Amino acid sequence: MFMEKNSFILSDQEDLSIEQKKLIQSVLDFSKQQIIQEEKKLFIIKGGAGSGKSVVLFEIFKQIQREAFENKNSPLYQTNNYLLVNHAEIWKIYRDLAGQTDILKKKNVLKPTTFIHQMDKISTQADIVLIDEAHLLLTEPDPYNKFIQTNQLIEIIKRSKIIVIVFDSHQVLKFKSMWTEKKLENIVNQYKPVSYQLTHQYRMLGENNDVVEWIDNLTQNRLITKLAPVNGFEFKFFADANQMYSLLQKRNEEVGMSRLLATTDYPYTVNRGTWYVTVGDFKLPWDKLDTGNTPWALRPDTFSEVGSVYTIQGFDLNYAGVIIGPSITFDEEKNSIVIDTDKYEDNAAFRQTKGHVFSIRDKEDIMLNALNILLKRGRCGLYICVADDTLRRKLSLLLGNADLV
Repeated sequence: MFMEKNSFILSDQEDLSIEQKKLIQSVLDFSKQQIIQEEKKLFIIKGGAGSGKSVVLFEIFKQIQREAFENKNSPLYQTNNYLLVNHAEIWKIYRDLAGQTDILKKKNVLKPTTFIHQMDKISTQADIVLIDEAHLLLTEPDPYNKFIQTNQLIEIIKRSKIIVIVFDSHQVLKFKSMWTEKKLENIVNQYKPVSYQLTHQYRMLGENNDVVEWIDNLTQNRLITKLAPVNGFEFKFFADANQMYSLLQKRNEEVGMSRLLATTDYPYTVNRGTWYVTVGDFKLPWDKLDTGNTPWALRPDTFSEVGSVYTIQGFDLNYAGVIIGPSITFDEEKNSIVIDTDKYEDNAAFRQTKGHVFSIRDKEDIMLNALNILLKRGRCGLYICVADDTLRRKLSLLLGNADLV
């Protein structure tokens, strides 16, 4: 089933799974029970990339707002509720969706710092706050984004009665948002949170369990394993980026929503000229910052650009072509991939502030988190090309039973 627009709402041909419906009802019941209580309460939704977290969260928001606006007999009637996300591209799509219905308002879809300032300005507390991509919340001050406190989640909790968060520790991308399971527990345990783990992979179609396991082995265990052909999901490894891009172009013409992505191993400076991703004789410009209302993944003109983890995180594609840059190599003796943090060009990711010390391992984990996100974008297919010769040879050898080009 091909996707035409975005992954935040279901198409006419799709329905929520039993697992998703159960979770939505659990959060609604939780909210109705807790809204009449005195103490603050948290509900944590966990799940990996592609587990349907955003679809569930947006459906929860719609149902809560329907109760707030229309059901006079509901304990949620006339409650003041918000949906927050600390991600510019995802915020754009949520705002757009909110403007398409009567029960959702754009003013209730905010970035975290805006929410904090707004609550302080009107000296009030929100009733229910839903936070998508909570692993992107700041864990230290960020004057550039006008956040002066030490942790956005703590500040949001102070200004809310019920908090529902979506969290995945394997999608942390920067030191200034350096979340771990332990750090989350230290903050939320005093509120005795309810937690729910989404386990099914909803993004990748076909018999995708083997592909998901292969990606997890690569990004979490640093292992490259064999992968047999997968029914219903097109997995291809390319020795030549030009050939990968040509097939991706064909898929984009056939079904749309197909894009080229790359690890952040190629130089760039935001808003300062055009910067390129190059592999051999292949060359294509990085994505450019766009201040419009349409996210990068949904703009047709962006097929001629290479997407980064920041423009694609949270979005689905029909087909994703991923260039794994020179920072990721392979060590034959250790039989493991090797991460060269010096070749990672995302300087903002590793920026450290006074009082915080991070290790080389922390840097490597962030780089592998980014790779994990990139590799799990495609619903119908994943194409891979790598810059490093040693890694290319290893992939060619072990993916011999998959489709090689």
